[in-house]
Amino acid sequence: MDQSPKSSPVLTGIALLGAGILIRQWQPGALRLPEPVNHRRHDRGLRRAARKSRDGLAMILPSNLTGSIGRSLMIMGAGLLTLRVLDLLVDQDEQLY
Repeated sequence: MDQSPKSSPVLTGIALLGAGILIRQWQPGALRLPEPVNHRRHDRGLRRAARKSRDGLAMILPSNLTGSIGRSLMIMGAGLLTLRVLDLLVDQDEQLY
């Protein structure tokens, strides 16, 4: 059985939450997606399929990829902290962390 300290999930959750907040605040220009240009093109075939696929994918991606990574870290950290708090409320024999 793992003999890690009981505070490990709490410290990890706080670290993930803090890292997520920091990453969401830091939004470098290199990870910012360019705004689409709205001029009509009359291309065909593979170029048209590639352009439509690119435009469709760009619509669902966040404007800056660090926002998505930061949000994921914040959700993982909050989930881990919530799991630890709920684990404290169950019987001693059934605790996971």
